[in-house]
Amino acid sequence: MNKKEQVLTHPRSESEEAALHKTEEYKLDSYFLCSNNQKWLRNELTELEQDFIEIINNVPDYYPTILELCNIYHETGNRAKFREMLNYALKKFPDDDLFLIMNAEYHYENNDFAAARRALESLAARGIKPPRVMKLLGCVYLNFKEKTLAIESFKNYLRERGGDAALRLEVIRMFFETGDFINTLLELKDIPELDKNAELKKIEAVCFYYKEDYKKALSIFTSIYRHYSDDIFTLMYLGDICFRLKKNYRAEYYWERALKIEPATAEERAYIAKIYLFISEYDQAVKLIDYNFKKIPNHYLSIFTMGLINLCEDKYHLAASHWLKVFREKYDLFVFEFELTKKTLKPERLKEFISKLTEAEYAVLCDYIKERCDLS
Repeated sequence: MNKKEQVLTHPRSESEEAALHKTEEYKLDSYFLCSNNQKWLRNELTELEQDFIEIINNVPDYYPTILELCNIYHETGNRAKFREMLNYALKKFPDDDLFLIMNAEYHYENNDFAAARRALESLAARGIKPPRVMKLLGCVYLNFKEKTLAIESFKNYLRERGGDAALRLEVIRMFFETGDFINTLLELKDIPELDKNAELKKIEAVCFYYKEDYKKALSIFTSIYRHYSDDIFTLMYLGDICFRLKKNYRAEYYWERALKIEPATAEERAYIAKIYLFISEYDQAVKLIDYNFKKIPNHYLSIFTMGLINLCEDKYHLAASHWLKVFREKYDLFVFEFELTKKTLKPERLKEFISKLTEAEYAVLCDYIKERCDLS
């Protein structure tokens, strides 16, 4: 390296740094990185660290070196030195966006989600919303179980980085699991048909079922059935849809096929219980749910399903106690299941159900049901 290059990349004094700031090379964001790129590529980070420490000792405010030391300590997993250098950086450049983002990332990686949230929301409030910030902010919101805010942040990220297939799938799942079937379909429109796996096709089919486009839902579930003929979830919906389309013989075929399959999970037992409920074999449905309770006392899908069985048996307070537990403890699941289940319940039965629940503890649940079912 000649003398000129040494001055440009390794300032030894305040005057040399001032001269460096005036050069055209310094104006290029990548210049300082490029000058040391070979050592990065050779993973000679210890040598780089010593070079940069020497620079800081001579020029304490040299931004590129401070940034690179932060990067080195983060890359090597030296969290103590990373935190120390980051504190130094924030003292020298308290309003620098990049160091503030690094600070938020440090808190997130340290599981201090509250501190990460404060840092990220402060950046966003100032209009600093690069993809890196929006994705991390979405992850932070998820840790606070605030799915609506998480979805908004992830969608902002995806508008800039649309190729993140895994995150797009996660957004679709979140819309779906919160019972927002319309937005789920809107997101699915952006995915080519050939890229939709069985999970996405199931999600899409359920959304069309919710919209009462039963023919479209039937078409998608039938295509899944051709490849997964023993999938209990698919068989349950195929029977339901065929019954609604007055194809009773096909409904019986799918349900009978499902009932011959040994359920392997608590979810599958809950699906089988729903099929028994469809054909009014309540005792069989209760047996399956009771089995789930013995294995997993707080299996919320089973608790909701037991409430549905109780409702069909006119055991209104038992139904309410089960539904209220899910409503309070697993609200998203309650919304999801109720939005799909309400199509099978007659308004008269729901009105009678609500009329029996005079206790104050059920008021919020009853108000929700009245609103979602448009019951005056």
